[in-house]
Amino acid sequence: MSSSTAESALRRQHQILDHLRGNRPETDPKAVISHVAIYGAGIMGSGIAQVAAQSGYQVALWDVTQADLDRGIQAIRKSLTRFARKTNQPADWVQSIVSRISPTTDQLAACFSADLVIEAVVENLPIKQSLFSRLDTVAKASCVFATNTSSLLIADVSAKLSDERKRRTIALHFFNPVAVMKLVEIAYMDGTDPELLTLLKAWVLDIGKVPVLCRDTPGFIVNRLLVPYNIEARQLVERGDATIEDVDTAMKLGAGYPMGPFELMDMTGLDTGYHIMKAWYDNAPGLSGDSRFKPSPEMEQMMRDGHLGRKSGRGYYVYDN
Repeated sequence: MSSSTAESALRRQHQILDHLRGNRPETDPKAVISHVAIYGAGIMGSGIAQVAAQSGYQVALWDVTQADLDRGIQAIRKSLTRFARKTNQPADWVQSIVSRISPTTDQLAACFSADLVIEAVVENLPIKQSLFSRLDTVAKASCVFATNTSSLLIADVSAKLSDERKRRTIALHFFNPVAVMKLVEIAYMDGTDPELLTLLKAWVLDIGKVPVLCRDTPGFIVNRLLVPYNIEARQLVERGDATIEDVDTAMKLGAGYPMGPFELMDMTGLDTGYHIMKAWYDNAPGLSGDSRFKPSPEMEQMMRDGHLGRKSGRGYYVYDN
């Protein structure tokens, strides 16, 4: 083993040990970030708004219509109420957190005082680019732009921003359900300000999550490994080689996974996996045109039928919502 390889291996070992010891960055995120603007009040956006508000941050939550915002706030209240019952919180605890969230349909006003902007809108590149371009005209120069994308590259999402803003643009990829899932992937570009990564690691830890770092690559860490796994599971069933139930049972009891691939796809939403596959097949570097990522006719039919998993009441399994 060369000395450089040995040094690299030792450095990785130290990083793992530091993580296991719970070492935190010395940066105090609340000294830099106090206001967070979140775009999209759907499942992901409302979840991010909840955990940020729970950790003491002032949150502006934007969506297109008041009805969208009302649904998002209702979901936050429901989640917080469930948590309050389990943990015996004071009677006013839920309202004290919800009061930190300011819902608005004014897209630009939401980010006037924001130190951190997180977009969690539909996985559509032109829509994300347009949103960031508009926000760039009013956001503070110091404001951090973050995308919750799970399929697009940060370089593409930030393509229309100035070079200086690009240095302050990263991915903060949360997982569903946000209130429960501990992981946040922080993905960065080659030109990302290194101090920004330290700040965002501290912020993620401050909201009770665990950060992992990854360069800007299709799928980051989790989806780059998970999507091919899910594809293989679907193809097993579509070929008639095994049943959905048997595949799930096999992976739980044979691989020690907490749930099988079909249970997991239903939980995360089949539309999420579909959009990731389609984006990779259409234009992801090194993956575009790869037949593995072309959605199958069976998957396309499920999308048309609205069978999206738990959230729609039916996916690979049927749920009583």
